[in-house]
Amino acid sequence: MSIFKTAQTGEVKTKQLSKEGCRVTLSVEATPALITRSFQDAAIQVQSRAQMQGFRAGKVPLDLVKQNFAGHIKERALDMAVKAAINAALSETKLDAVAVPTLTKADFNTFDDGKAFTFEMAVDVAPEFDVTGYKGIVITKKSQTATDKEVQENLDRVLDANARLESAQEGATIDDKCYAVVHYTGKRNGADDYKLSADSELIDMSAPQTMNGLAEAIKGLKKGDVKDYETKEGNDTLSFHVTVDEIKYKKVPALNDDFAKDMGFDTLDQLKAKVKENLDAEAKRAAERDEVTQIENALVAANTFELPQSLVEEYTESSLHNFVHSMTQLDPHKLTAEQHKMFAERIRPSVEKDLRIGYIIHAIAKKENLQATEADWQAELDKSLTDKNKQADDKQIKTFFSERKDQIIATLTERKVFDFLKKEAKYN
Repeated sequence: MSIFKTAQTGEVKTKQLSKEGCRVTLSVEATPALITRSFQDAAIQVQSRAQMQGFRAGKVPLDLVKQNFAGHIKERALDMAVKAAINAALSETKLDAVAVPTLTKADFNTFDDGKAFTFEMAVDVAPEFDVTGYKGIVITKKSQTATDKEVQENLDRVLDANARLESAQEGATIDDKCYAVVHYTGKRNGADDYKLSADSELIDMSAPQTMNGLAEAIKGLKKGDVKDYETKEGNDTLSFHVTVDEIKYKKVPALNDDFAKDMGFDTLDQLKAKVKENLDAEAKRAAERDEVTQIENALVAANTFELPQSLVEEYTESSLHNFVHSMTQLDPHKLTAEQHKMFAERIRPSVEKDLRIGYIIHAIAKKENLQATEADWQAELDKSLTDKNKQADDKQIKTFFSERKDQIIATLTERKVFDFLKKEAKYN
């Protein structure tokens, strides 16, 4: 059984009505021959599933099927004819469609066997532009090594992370540099409020506090001292009864060989060398990312063109769902119209920039003949097989490369383009 999917030569007549940005509007006429063949194929499809008393399923004579299932046949014929006409129109006009076309005008009441059927459709196509401004991009190169100051700051953070709290000497008073352990009870407008009470709360006196007025109230107190104080929260008066349980000071370890040994190194020099190595690697990655960002910004600034809005909307919606799901407690499917609009407006500029860069990279690759090849893909596969980690075996790697071949080739092409752009750039 043949299922009609494509139109034959001459069965579709296409005329371009307009082109605004990346959106092309076409008038498409499906000829009587195409409509008749659509009805014939639709009738055969319906016959294969039709059931009538006295006949086995799929064995109902075609004439009876046409008499008793005319509505089903017409519905299928319409779907088949429109899809075939759309495909033929895209092929005939050689449009580089980036999204499924949409019908913008059609009178389905005029659809009938043996009669021509005309409709209008809109299709978003890839932008057409002459890529420019990609040679000689001026790049300010950032340092790929860490300074002595950065190394020391990192070591200081490591020391601070390994510090311990020690009890203050007898008679010590609370100041801005200590940690106070307190317990307190609270009242709101004179009534006890358990939400305003705490046991053994550790307060960093050098950091901002969530409990308004608490840090100021206990300054100068000693271990065992008690203090009552009041504060305001809106129109409410909050009153607290605070007891100082303990006063502690942070003791930072000395930066010496003993500390280095605690960190798994033989000497302090080895620890410093490792910190320097890690910071240098981080600085190199940051410099490379910044280089790419400067190139992308220059490309976007030099190439202005319309984007296919259907893609912008599709990618914005996808990015919105991912962002909301990962960064908030909200359900992406339950956003209010106002919330959806707010997130979409925040995300759309980034989506448009990424899409624009993608088109520019593709255009440069085509213009400079930088497309990755099958040989490049194979070389990348061989490299991955050589550099594989213990968790991945050859079969997993080969399957990954096979299933994502197009994406990997696209990534390799992008890599070639950026290598080319860096070679052609001017560095400050």
